[in-house]
Amino acid sequence: MTNIQAVHQFFPVGQGLFATGSVEFWPPARRPRRIVNTGGPPRPAPVGPYRWVYDCGSSSGKRLVTNAIDDLKHDCQGEKIDLLTLSHFHNDHISGIVELLNGIGAKTLMLPWAPLWHRLLIGFEQGLRAEDPEMLFYVDPVQYFIQEAGDGFEQVLFVMPSNGDGPPFSTEPTAAPEPPEDLDDPGKPSGPGEPVSYGDLEGAYGHLDHRIRMLRSGKAIFIHKVWEFLPYNDPATEPDDPFGFASKVDSLRGSLLNRNQDERQSALDELKTLYEMTFGRGAAMNNVSLMLYAGAVGPWTGQRICNCECLYHRFIGACGCWKEHEVRGAILLTGDGNLNSAAKWENLESYLDARRARRVSVFQVAHHGARANWHDGLAALVAPKTSVFSSEPRHSYGHPHAEVLRDFWTFGPIQVDQLSGFSFRVHLER
Repeated sequence: MTNIQAVHQFFPVGQGLFATGSVEFWPPARRPRRIVNTGGPPRPAPVGPYRWVYDCGSSSGKRLVTNAIDDLKHDCQGEKIDLLTLSHFHNDHISGIVELLNGIGAKTLMLPWAPLWHRLLIGFEQGLRAEDPEMLFYVDPVQYFIQEAGDGFEQVLFVMPSNGDGPPFSTEPTAAPEPPEDLDDPGKPSGPGEPVSYGDLEGAYGHLDHRIRMLRSGKAIFIHKVWEFLPYNDPATEPDDPFGFASKVDSLRGSLLNRNQDERQSALDELKTLYEMTFGRGAAMNNVSLMLYAGAVGPWTGQRICNCECLYHRFIGACGCWKEHEVRGAILLTGDGNLNSAAKWENLESYLDARRARRVSVFQVAHHGARANWHDGLAALVAPKTSVFSSEPRHSYGHPHAEVLRDFWTFGPIQVDQLSGFSFRVHLER
């Protein structure tokens, strides 16, 4: 028998988001070649835990994030985080990332790919100036993390826009784990995604290419083929550019991406002036947000669900369709993603495959429960067992908004703020 134990956790960071979790896998016990009365084959040691983090930031106070990082560091027991995901580039989601990388470290740092001109718009929208050290993150995130965290991460994985049909829905988990890649070259970073070739990702990185990988549309990250992480980078998030801002950024690309600080600052000053003259101060660029599904591969026994409408189920109370054997236990993290229409949810559900989307036990409600990123009836479409609002109701934003909370009221709403967190444990077997 194969077993999985997964934990989903949200730290109390107030107005922000810091989610984490782990996955442990017990492969089936191997039968001895000789028949010996030992009371059954010994249970093998677990594989893992594989640890993940999704965002690490807050606008409610640095101490909240530091305390949460200290708790996570104790749990990691000297091991690096396997997968650290940034949903997007706003301070209340990334303010603790550098501290996390320096204090614990990460093997893979995953973030959504957006073109340079779009990243700069996001940076300017937040009021950053050319001389601010954080502005380098929006110009060249890899160089920024190397400058601020050094060896605190092994590689960066850029998730490309999810403009394909999505990955196939796999139904048969593998019993035994496979060895990691590149065992013959331990000095070479390896992991999810594929290496970046010259010209990929705008050719921004040069000598850093060996630390950069990319995950194309339709690809997932598999953990021993029994658990998967499937990111979704909404291809519709790129803003309109009626003023030719992208062309101006392209003309200054050399100055922006080289190592001459004076040239870079001069180019940023020029672009900041253009941004304020054309887009205006405080223009809304809050679009990019990498969503992340995590769950078991294929059907597992355990808590069973069935929400189909077949007559057999209606009269007998059970049915033979696949839904009867599906297990809730997956988590869907949305960051500040935009789900403000039924079409937005349908696009996400289509990419994931409906059978994944209907497995979600824990749903992180987008943008702290803001009405602008939600539409009436969304809760019934997602139908999670638990709906997590990571926000601070006393904050000036007033998240979660009342109409969003009402929509999720019958779907286990949980308020995570600076006083209370949330943890959910899943046991699966096959």
